[in-house]
This record gives sequence, C-alpha cells and structure tokens, in this order.
Amino acid sequence: MRRPSLLVSVRCADEVASAIEGGAEIIDVKEPLHGSLGMASPETLAACSAAVPEHHLWTLAGGELLDRRKHMDGSEDGDTTSPSATGFLPELKRLPYAVKFGLSQCRDTEWTGVFHDVAASLPVNVRAIPVAYADWQAAGSPDVPAVLNAANLYGWSTVLVDTFDKAESGSLLDLVSIKTLQDWVAQASRHGVDLVLAGRLSLEDVPVVSACEPMAVAVRSAVCIGGRNGRVDTRLVQMVASQCHDSSLNSRKKSIVGN
Repeated sequence: MRRPSLLVSVRCADEVASAIEGGAEIIDVKEPLHGSLGMASPETLAACSAAVPEHHLWTLAGGELLDRRKHMDGSEDGDTTSPSATGFLPELKRLPYAVKFGLSQCRDTEWTGVFHDVAASLPVNVRAIPVAYADWQAAGSPDVPAVLNAANLYGWSTVLVDTFDKAESGSLLDLVSIKTLQDWVAQASRHGVDLVLAGRLSLEDVPVVSACEPMAVAVRSAVCIGGRNGRVDTRLVQMVASQCHDSSLNSRKKSIVGN
C-alpha cells in the first residue's frame, strides 16, 4: 500500500516556501479568486516556478477547458495577459510538469477532441490533466467514471477529481461516499491512471481520503489561515502531511491484521 503524495495549492512564491517547509511534495499554482481552477498571472507563475525546488514537481491550474478553447480559436479576445492564456509558458525559467483543465459545461459535448487540441498546444513535455468534478451536475461536466474511461482510451496518465462549486456544493466527502472514492481509485488503477483527489478537504477529511490510496491528495483550504482565499501556513501543512502519513500506516496495519 502506498502513501499518497501531498499536493498543496499556492497563490504566490511566499506560499511555495511555506508549503515546502511543511512537507508538500507537489506544488500547484492557482488563483482562488478566479474559480476552482483559476489561473495565476504570468508574473505569479514565473515567481513560483523559480521558487519550487528542483526535486519537487509543480503544476498549474489552467482554467476551464472550453474557456481555453475560446482563446485558441479566437471566439474570445486572445489577450496574452489573460489568466486563461498559457502562451507564455515557454518563457518560464522552469516549465511545469502539467497544466490542469476543468471540464465544466463539457457534458454532452465532444470534449475529448478539444482536450487533445489544448494538450497539443502546450510546450513539449508539459502534460495536460483533465479535472473531473465530483459535483458534476452543478458543473455540467462528465462524471468521474466517464473521465477515467476517456483517460484509459486516450492514454492520459493522470486525472484530478475536484469540486466545482466552492461555495455551495460542500466538500468532496459531502458529495460522495468513501465507497465511491474507493471505486474511483480502483477504476483508475485498472486503467493504469494516477488519480488525485481534492475538493475543499478539511484536516479531518485528509486521513479518510488518503486511506482510499489515491496517487495524491490535494489541499488548499485545509492548510490556509483564513480559508481558501487566505494564506498557506507551514504548521497546517505539517499537520496535513502527518495525516497523510498516519492514514497510510493505519491502512497498512489493518491489511496485515486482516491477512
């Protein structure tokens, strides 16, 4: 049984240092004020990319997939300073491992082709990660099993599950049962897909979600003073990192006893 990695979402370079010091293994850069997958400014991304240690992976939120397509095909103003634009990525000192794109409003559309086109527009070696929403009805997105099936069909290595509505829908565990999370992890494992679980997780939620054994657990609210729009606190990151580790040990002990 593996211990999930801890992904911490940050909004500035100072928070990168706090997250790393607290034990984060993956750094994700986003702007919470711009939505579930709000993209940070080019200046913020440049500062954060320079602040992440070489041995740590870093990713960024790229906004919603269909919004990104509008910028690509010119149906909306293609301002390169827009938080939805990713054309500046090659200028970064260090490229991200991946860019995440939300699938809101993609239900009943040919979204996989759009995702392929957007992924192909990224710099070489930068992956695109589809984000499935646990509150898929509110998001108008394909449900999680459908996204995992698409990942298997098209060879996408990673899927992130998050919550779309950060105000009304509640946390991941408010929306789905532990059994459902285990089923998603099992489906991903059968397909050879890494699954990351997120969605307004609290400190108390982390060991429960970690015990389902996703590839990583992603947090922001749980490690921020002042909530999702507050600031990352090293002590809170340490507490969440400990919860990830302890849940893994407890799960392993139960397995040994059961055998």
